[in-house]
Amino acid sequence: MSSRTGILVLALSVLLAACGGTDGSGGAVTPPSSTRTLTASFPVLGTLDPAVDGRYVLWVVPKGGPAVQLTAFQGGNGTTISQAVPAGAFERVDVTVEPPNDSDPLPSSQRILTGVFSGAQATLDVVGALTIGSAAMRERPGQFTMFSPSDNGLYGYPSHEESGIWLFNMTPRETEQRDMWVRLTPLREGWTYEGWMVRDIGAPQAIWLSYGKFLPDQMGVVNTRDDTGWGPFSGVAAYRLGEEEFPGDDWIDNIHALPFPTGLALPLDLREKRPDGSSRWTHVITIEPMWNKGEPMTTERPFAIRPYQDAFGDGAPGIPRTITYHPSRMPQGVAQVR
Repeated sequence: MSSRTGILVLALSVLLAACGGTDGSGGAVTPPSSTRTLTASFPVLGTLDPAVDGRYVLWVVPKGGPAVQLTAFQGGNGTTISQAVPAGAFERVDVTVEPPNDSDPLPSSQRILTGVFSGAQATLDVVGALTIGSAAMRERPGQFTMFSPSDNGLYGYPSHEESGIWLFNMTPRETEQRDMWVRLTPLREGWTYEGWMVRDIGAPQAIWLSYGKFLPDQMGVVNTRDDTGWGPFSGVAAYRLGEEEFPGDDWIDNIHALPFPTGLALPLDLREKRPDGSSRWTHVITIEPMWNKGEPMTTERPFAIRPYQDAFGDGAPGIPRTITYHPSRMPQGVAQVR
C-alpha cells in the first residue's frame, strides 16, 4: 500500500468511526451510507494561478483525527463550494495553499483560513491560520519612511531620499508603540511578509518592485533587515550588507546590470504624480508563502494576501507615512454542514 493510500484510508477510518463506531464487543459496525453536504463560501479570497501560486485546498478535521482533503480550487471573491462529506462530527475546517505541482497528500504549512464548528457552522478567518494562536493582524503597525541610507554616508542627508522606502517610525511619538520599531503580527510557520513599491497599482501596466522578505520577532517587532539589504538597485556592490536593522530598499543605480522594468529610470522618484496630481506610487505589504523566499530577484510577484496599502504621497523627508490595515481585503469565509 502506498503512503498516500494509507493516509487516506486512515483518515476515512476516523470519519467512519465517528459515524458508526463498534458494536460494543470490538466488532466493527457498518457505518451508515448517508452523507451530508458541506458548503463553504468565500466573499473575499484572491484568485491563484495554479502554475505559479499553487492552489487552495479545503479540508475537514474530525476531532482527534487527521485532516481529510475535500477539494482543490482556484479561488476568487464570491467562490462557493459544495462537497459531500460522510455524516459525522467535525471539529474544524481549514483552507491551505498547496504549492504548484504538489503531490503530497498532507496539508501544507501554508494554512490561510481556519474555523472551528459551532453547531453546524464555522466562520473561517486568518486568525490562527496565518497568525499564531489567537493573535489578530496588527491594525496600527507604525510608519514607512522615505529614506536612502545606502548613499547618505557618501553624500550626507538628504541625498536621494525620494528613491528609498524603509520600515521604521520617523516620528515615534505619533505611534502607539512610541519607539522607532514597526510592529507586525508574528506569522505561523510557512508564511513571510514582503514589502513592495507599486507604480500604478490596480492598472494592467502596474509595476511591483519588491524591497525584500522579512519577519518580526516573537513580540512582533520588525527589528531585522530583509533579505535584500540595501537592495540590488542601491548602487552598492555588496548591497546585502546594509547596516540598517529594518526592512527597506533604495533604487538609485543599476550597477549590477539587472533586468529593470521598461519605462522606469533610476534614481526613482517615489513622489512621482499622475497628471491629475495623485500619487503614482503605492506602498504595500503582502503575506507570502515561505516557498517564495528563494525566488530570484527581479522576478518577484505579489501573492494574493495584501493587508497593508498606502499611497506614498509627496511629503518631504522626515514626514511620517502611516501604514494602514485593510481588513476588508483579507481572506474570509464561512462553512456550513447540512
